[in-house]
Amino acid sequence: MESTYQTVPDTTSCSLLEEKMNQYWDDRSKSYSAQNRGQLFGEKKQAWEELIFHQLPQTKPLRVLDIGTGPGFFAILAALRGHQVTAVDLNGEMLKQARENAASCGVSIHFQQVGNRLPFAAGSFDLVMSRDVTWTLTSPEEQLLQWASLLAPGGTMLYFDAEWYGYLKSDRHKRLHDAYRKEVKRKGGFCYQKANDMESVAVNLPMTYRNRPQWDHAFWQAQPSYTCELLEGLNETVYNPTEQMQYAPYPEFLVRVKRKP
Repeated sequence: MESTYQTVPDTTSCSLLEEKMNQYWDDRSKSYSAQNRGQLFGEKKQAWEELIFHQLPQTKPLRVLDIGTGPGFFAILAALRGHQVTAVDLNGEMLKQARENAASCGVSIHFQQVGNRLPFAAGSFDLVMSRDVTWTLTSPEEQLLQWASLLAPGGTMLYFDAEWYGYLKSDRHKRLHDAYRKEVKRKGGFCYQKANDMESVAVNLPMTYRNRPQWDHAFWQAQPSYTCELLEGLNETVYNPTEQMQYAPYPEFLVRVKRKP
């Protein structure tokens, strides 16, 4: 019988998982920032902007929160459009990179280091957004509802993600992933040397074992105060050819959640 790796984290282990993730991103911050700068000034910048902003009101500056901002890519896109942006992250090294990137783009953003509980009042923002963060959540239902509670009536939450560690669901998926990673390296794609370090964290995260984004849609459909729309298969839209090759096994999706007026 094929083995699986699933382990459900208990409340005492969540802080240890977050500490391990924080250590990983300390090391990864500079290389990840370089990748983000390539996207910020690359051919797909406009595609990201259209996905984020095309359904939002353009008549006034929006109060924006970027959760897990990393090197600040989404926060900078919003600030360049004149919005009032707050950007938060668990990792101090990532925020250092984000501040440098924002300064180089000439934009003003309020950066703040936070834990998994966000220190903002309910209804504080018109737009809440994140990229490739929700897979890391240790208590996804609770944390996602807290994110959504920060929306003003009629506000929008956008989060992009992929099943980045879905291959940990079984031995077979893991073997296929390892073979593909070798092929990416052979073709000159980017392979972070310590990427395997995150597997020891992801194997204990709830989102690793959920079929996404179908799980997300079902979750939000069950919340009476919100509506939800999915956009799937975004790799060709938001990634250049090299990134498409590298991320082919991980289809990017967008979950668009709106708080009812």
